[in-house]
Amino acid sequence: MSSDNLFDELAEMFSDTEEFSASSASSSEDDEEPAPAQGSSHAEAEEWTATGSLQTFPFSGVGHFSIGPAESPIDFFNLIFSSTFMSMLVSSVNTHGLRLMLESTGPHSRSLKWNNTNEDEMRIFLALLFHMGHISVSRLNYYWSTDKLFNLPFKLFMSRDRFLLILRNLTFSDSNSYSDTDPNRYCKPIIDFFNSLMKTLVNPPKNLTIDESVVLWRGRLRIRQFIKGKRHKYGVKLYVLTDTNGITQKMHMYCGSDDALLKGKGHADKVVMMLMEDYLNTGRSLYTDNFYNSVTLAEKLLQQRTYLTGTLRANRARNPGITKSKIARGTLLTRYNARGVCVTNYRDKRNVLMISTEHHSDFVQSSNSHGQVKLKPKVIVEYNKYMNGVDLKDQMLSYYQSYKKSTRWYKKIVIHVMQVMLLNCFKMFNEQKKRSGDNSRSMSFFDFRLNVVKMLLKKFDTPTDRLTETEVSNRPSTSSSQRVHTIAYLPKNDKNKTKRKDCAHCLKKRKVRKATLFYCPLCIKKPGLCIPCFGEFHRY
Repeated sequence: MSSDNLFDELAEMFSDTEEFSASSASSSEDDEEPAPAQGSSHAEAEEWTATGSLQTFPFSGVGHFSIGPAESPIDFFNLIFSSTFMSMLVSSVNTHGLRLMLESTGPHSRSLKWNNTNEDEMRIFLALLFHMGHISVSRLNYYWSTDKLFNLPFKLFMSRDRFLLILRNLTFSDSNSYSDTDPNRYCKPIIDFFNSLMKTLVNPPKNLTIDESVVLWRGRLRIRQFIKGKRHKYGVKLYVLTDTNGITQKMHMYCGSDDALLKGKGHADKVVMMLMEDYLNTGRSLYTDNFYNSVTLAEKLLQQRTYLTGTLRANRARNPGITKSKIARGTLLTRYNARGVCVTNYRDKRNVLMISTEHHSDFVQSSNSHGQVKLKPKVIVEYNKYMNGVDLKDQMLSYYQSYKKSTRWYKKIVIHVMQVMLLNCFKMFNEQKKRSGDNSRSMSFFDFRLNVVKMLLKKFDTPTDRLTETEVSNRPSTSSSQRVHTIAYLPKNDKNKTKRKDCAHCLKKRKVRKATLFYCPLCIKKPGLCIPCFGEFHRY
């Protein structure tokens, strides 16, 4: 047996032990010929070499915001939740509400009570919806509970039935562009609006990240996906492009076989090219995980003057032979091809495969969260540094979820997109403070949300502010304002009979004359009120 063969057998026997030295493993693997990947030609296998060079592109973009004079949290909110967005939202909600009202058959259906909303009311609705993320209760009705254990302000600004009615009609529908069977018919317009708006407002920095987010949904839905490694394993999958600060630049809702853009062969490549189409040819760096990465995708992005870095799966086509090699802990193997793609196999606690068109695999010092310094390949250090944008976004959104389990799936998508918009407002606000030289402490996401909610409701700080002049005149005087108004029977006349009154609220709000035996003795005009209208009239 030759010395070379003996060394190879010893290397394989001790490949998983600490005693096998880094120098001997490297020299052994550097001399061997890389094995061709399955399905690749012998010519493709021979193009990988132990040394090589990477292409370099100057970054021609400039990371900045086009936001005008925005300074306060509410300014950034109005920048993204603009009048255009609000008018689209109001139009979609009113259209959906009218359609449900016409389709309703039951005489007591809540949909029959629908009245068109407006921008002011929708801003109150959004403020209450976001505030629900700060206060978690088990049932939606508890936000309006009069029990002293649930002393919440929601009933001061909008009645429970009105809120639920708007929530039921919360869509971004576009019946002219999508059929009734298209899953995109309720969500695509708001996603398209968001993508177009962010493209206008933000010119992102050099480093970008692509990953998937999952909006939880366990019900029956043909576009529902299963992703094993996610916190929510079942749900609607969104492909998301963010920068390293967590500002979402673009998103796409994946509809499976109904997705004309992404279905079919080369799905992962299509996702990357679709999300990056506005940011190619500028020298940007893209970081993705092993779901997307391949040698073919790396070369395709190089042709568009864009770097790619990320983890790699061992079974990808055109991989060099080192991706399946067994090496000792603390050692690595590197291969380059002629087009500037670098593939690294590094062994720490387990094998880590990396692909990059920007970073080499030289060892550099890196410290962990405990301050311990360790030598790691530069490609892994850079990947860990920048591959966190989408995860950071999902983490911050998870703190203040505004939707409940019973919400329909497309409403959860619409609310999720609006939550992402609010998070972008917060990220842009803090980033703008930093760029303007403001050294004050950055605002937390919780404080930012509370500030926005307070400013949206500031115009309606008290229930009286939302009443008409006629309704104000019916409110109790100052001396009785501290007392709780209770319903009472109308007094009887001399003949011991009760003369009925028309319900003032039904006549005012619903244009219906409805006789009632009840009234409010503490209100100034002592209006007649039926039982269902009593609480709504007094904003209880």
